[in-house]
Amino acid sequence: MHAIARHQMGMPSAKIASVRRSSSPSVSPRDINTIAMYFRVVTAVTVWLLLFAFSMGSSARGDDALASVLGKEISRLDLASAPDESAGLARFRDLIWERVSQHYIAEQGLAATDADIAEFLAYHREFERRDRVQRARKLEELNQRLAKQELPASERAWLEEFRAVLTRLAQYEAEKNRAEIPDPREEAALSKPYVEMWKLNKVLHEQYGGVVAMTTAGPEPRAARAALIRDYERRGLIRFSDPQLKQALFASLAKPPPFPVPPAQVDFTPYWKRPIPPSYFAD
Repeated sequence: MHAIARHQMGMPSAKIASVRRSSSPSVSPRDINTIAMYFRVVTAVTVWLLLFAFSMGSSARGDDALASVLGKEISRLDLASAPDESAGLARFRDLIWERVSQHYIAEQGLAATDADIAEFLAYHREFERRDRVQRARKLEELNQRLAKQELPASERAWLEEFRAVLTRLAQYEAEKNRAEIPDPREEAALSKPYVEMWKLNKVLHEQYGGVVAMTTAGPEPRAARAALIRDYERRGLIRFSDPQLKQALFASLAKPPPFPVPPAQVDFTPYWKRPIPPSYFAD
């Protein structure tokens, strides 16, 4: 390219003018060779850059792979949003468990049936009905107690705060009932994961046993979950690419839970299969 520019710069002005006036400007063999060489170099460089980028991308993907669960890869990018190492490990554990649990539910035939969901929803409707009755009864009781003049100031303040909470709940519920009509399909979709989680936990504990943790969602077969993940690895359904992360994962799964359930008290009966408590308000 530079050779062409120098060649043109060295032309007499008359020759340049004649070339510009010509409808078919002549190009020397030297110019043709220079142009051809330029395009060969550009093409070669472009191809090399594309191949390099592809190989680097493939290498990066391979280096970033942490595990493969049921043929689906978990990479460092999947943990990028975690604020620290501990949160990243928890995210790694959750991604593995999400895929393993869904596969196990399908494999063991634990999917929630229409009857399961109907029973679950019936319990919640009855619970909510009784809850409304209890709150209304408690609100009336509070009104009667607050009508007394001889109440200590501290007790009156507490009762008034309690009454305000129950009043707001009743107002919110009334507005919600007026504004929303329950969609059966949406209710079923929201209920399905809860039903399947309890069925899964029960079968897992029956199969593997071990330590059970009490959580806000109910009893969790902590040791059985770890055993299932190990089984999936033995079956080749989980492949770990990062040995250190694998070691950290199993170390975290082996930690004693903060609230272990005594073996004699382990019970995976779902709460919706138990009687509804008669009352939960303190006197």
